Order: sequence, then structure tokens, then C-alpha cells
Amino acid sequence: MKKVLAAMLALFFMLAPVSGYAAATFALEMNASKLQRGEQLMLSGMAEGDVNVKIVGPDKTTFYLDVIESAGGSFKKTITIPKEADFAPYGVYHLAASNGAATLSRTFAVTDENGNYPPEQSEGGGNGIGIAPPSNAIPADAGTATGSDIQPDKAPNGTYIVGGDTFTSAAGQAGGAVTIKLPDSSGTSGNALEFPAQALETLKSKNKDLVIASDNGTVRIPAEAIAAGNAGQETNIRIVLNTALTDDAKNAIAGSIGSNADYHGIGAVITVTIQLVSGGTATEIHDLGKPVTVRLKLTNEQAKLIAANLAGVYYVNGSQLEYVGGKAENGTFTFPANHFSTYAILEYGKSFVDMKGHWAEQAVKSLAAKHIVTGVDEQHYVPGRGITRAEFATMLMRSVAWNGKADVPAGANPFNDVPAGQYYAGAVTQAASLGIVTGYQGAFRPNDGITREEAVVALVRAAKYFDLSAPGKGAPAFADAKSISAWAAAAVNEAWTTGLIEGDGKQFNPKKSVTRAEVAVMIGRLLPAGSL
Repeated sequence: MKKVLAAMLALFFMLAPVSGYAAATFALEMNASKLQRGEQLMLSGMAEGDVNVKIVGPDKTTFYLDVIESAGGSFKKTITIPKEADFAPYGVYHLAASNGAATLSRTFAVTDENGNYPPEQSEGGGNGIGIAPPSNAIPADAGTATGSDIQPDKAPNGTYIVGGDTFTSAAGQAGGAVTIKLPDSSGTSGNALEFPAQALETLKSKNKDLVIASDNGTVRIPAEAIAAGNAGQETNIRIVLNTALTDDAKNAIAGSIGSNADYHGIGAVITVTIQLVSGGTATEIHDLGKPVTVRLKLTNEQAKLIAANLAGVYYVNGSQLEYVGGKAENGTFTFPANHFSTYAILEYGKSFVDMKGHWAEQAVKSLAAKHIVTGVDEQHYVPGRGITRAEFATMLMRSVAWNGKADVPAGANPFNDVPAGQYYAGAVTQAASLGIVTGYQGAFRPNDGITREEAVVALVRAAKYFDLSAPGKGAPAFADAKSISAWAAAAVNEAWTTGLIEGDGKQFNPKKSVTRAEVAVMIGRLLPAGSL
């Protein structure tokens, strides 16, 4: 009988379609359906290829996110349930695991030692017997204010807390911001900071920012950046800063980089989580009403791994990278953030086969790392090709945006030949709003090649958005100076004296087209020396 059954099963798998076989080889097992804080959840099973796992907690926030590698057709992962209530609330957790097109779902519960958990956090919410949700009230005098600085108290569950009265006291003595100073090592421990949401209204009414500082970084948050809604008396803001290179952060970076070998991490990350906590519910706030400023301090080891002009800050979400920029000074990266999750400092060492040994190689490599210039394809930059007026305006405005010095005013497109929807339309409109480019009787002529004198005029106009120091060079003595248009002559002289253009000073060739190599060097001279 067993031989007959085995033969039938073998025949079934031989005749089954490939997709059905792939689904059958994906299996998932858990070691328990109920766990206590501090215990381990063990996942195992069969899969061909990586398994993506996401666990959502009872508060509807992401509890765990990972990509588990399979070996020999099987996989295994151990997840430790945190001991802290903030990170592992009681209740039902929903797990989804995907492998290719197949997805499996499981649930488990985090309970107390008796196998129970608060019913108000269970699936469906509440048990109908009148148990009140947990109190989120923070003592009004929690924390100590010294001037505008606040030292938070530490609650029994490990959360740092600050009360409303303490906020009010600090805000009354603050200049531009109230600063909460977290203890050393808190940035790598992942401890939460919690304070009443109404404290943001106090700061907003006094036009003050909130600065959260740890030993390895700070986050400066305008009060209006976090939408707390009509926050009640016991609604809190919970913020978690973590600069540790956790498994989640590693997986997010690896998933975002994929197979692109041009990117290289140095282990410097910051993960920021902001939640609005009311009763037993925590709602994550991802998008911010106003950009915040983040400063991430590098360790000595991380600083040694940085390659000048190639590093930048990237938002990573596990599937793609979003270049943020960032400025480095004295071992600290400063960058703006419009939304929160995980940010990493990565090097982008893009190389083009036609730039090896070229006189503009370093300039192109540096600007490519800042995503100011790109190749014509993945392998080629084509340094000797001419550049159009649209391409030049786009590169120039990327450099202005990278420098973060210009608040570009909203304005209507002044040109009749720059249609909406073109890749360069926004950059050209912004450049015109800032007075960097002008047209010809209402036309911009985007597809025309840009001449050296046209490029230099725009370059000099853009230079006011950069911190340039004149090298003290005298006026140029170009033999073809009379060929320079009258409207460009002053700009050419200024570009020479400030070092934006160089050479032997004998010929300027004002009507000659600018090449892609030349424009990279020109724009590169706008940027601070040794900038990252």
C-alpha cells in the first residue's frame, strides 16, 4: 500500500505544473503560538530562494522585518521577543512570509506568565466587560529642566519620559529650541522617549524647535513637523532613535542596494520611529509637515572608512535607495529628513569605462556620488560630447539643491518652449526663478548646445548660493577677449578671478560648445573643497 501511495505521489509531482510545485515547496513552521517577553520565536521551513518576513504587532506597527536566506531548500530564523513593553506589547501578532509569488500567514500572541494578555489590545479590540485602556499619563513634573535643557526621567519600563510642566518651564527659557538630552549610549540601545503630545503645542505657540540629543547624534524637529491632531490629555508622542547597525537595518540596506556593487556601506545608520500613542494604540508617523535636521556623529572607525567626495546619506526602505545628500564636518553628517525610517551613510563609487585616466575623472566621480551628473548609460559618461542648455540647467540646479542654500520660490514657467512634463522643466523653471538662466525673447532653446560664455554666465549667477573664496587672481588676458559678448564679459572676468574657470588665460573660446567633461569640472569648482 505504501509503495502504491509513493508511486501516486511521485506521479502527481511529475504531472503537476511548475508553479504548483513551487508553491508546494514553500512551508513555514513556528515553535509556539504563545510567547512571553524575552522568549524566542523560531521560524523554519522549506523555500527555494529568500523568504521575506514581516510581523505587525497588536498596535498595528511593524514589529519585525527581515529577509531570510535559504540554504539547501530550507531556512531557519530565531527572533527574540523584547523584554520591554514598549517594543513587545501584549496581544496578537500577524506574520506574513513570502517566497516568490507565494505568501503564508501566521499569528502568535505575546502574553504574560499566565498565558493572558490585555483584552483591549486583542484582535477586534476590547472584550466588552468594561476594562479601561492603559493610562498613558506622564507625571507633569517628569524630567528636570535647566534653562532650555531637559534631562528626562527613566520610567520602570525603560522609557525616558518628560512631563508637560517641565516642557513649559524649558520653553519659557529657550532661545530657539528646547533640548532633551538623552543619556550616553541611549542612541544605540533603542530606548524610547515619550512626552505629552500637547507639549508640541506649547513649543509651537512659542515658535521653538525640539532638539533630541544623544552622544552620537541629534534630531532637530520643528514643532509643526509632527501632526498630533486634536491630542487628548493622555496622548503622547513616542520617539525612538537608534544608531545601532541592527539586523533590520542591515537587511534594509542590503535589500535597497541589491546587486549594485557601486554602493558601499560603512556601518553608519540612524533609524527614527515616531508614534502617536493613545490608549492601547500606537500610530506611526512617517511623513513630516516640515523637514527636520539630523546630525549623525561617526565613530573613529567609520570616519576612517569614508572616501572623500563619495559618501552621502540615503533613505533606505528595503527595496530602493533615496539620495538625501548630507554635509560632513568634523566627523559629523548633517542632513534634512522629510520622513522617518532608516537612513544610512553610503559611498557611491560610480565608474565609467570611458573616464578611466581622463583629466575630468575625479570631478565626474565626485558629482556622480552626489547624483548631480549621470552617465548616458550605466557604463559610459561620454566626456567629449556637447551638452544642451536643458542638461546644463538641470545639473546646475542639482548642485544648488545639494548645497541647500536656495529656497526656490514657486513661479510660472516663463518659457514658451519648455513644455510641462519634460525632465528638465522643473529645473529650468527654478533656475529662471532664481535669475540663474534667462531666455531669448520668451524662448529658452532647451535643445541647443550651450556655449562657454552662456555656461559661465549661469555659473557665476549660481555662485552666490555657494560659499566661494576668491583666490585673488588678477584679470584674465584672453587673446580672444573681443569675441566675448558684451553681456558675458563681466561674468567671464569674475569666473576667472574666483577660480571657476582656469587655464593659461590665452584663449577663452566663448562661442565653443561646453563638453560633458568641462561642465563637470566647472560645477565641481562650485562645491566646497573636500566636500562629501
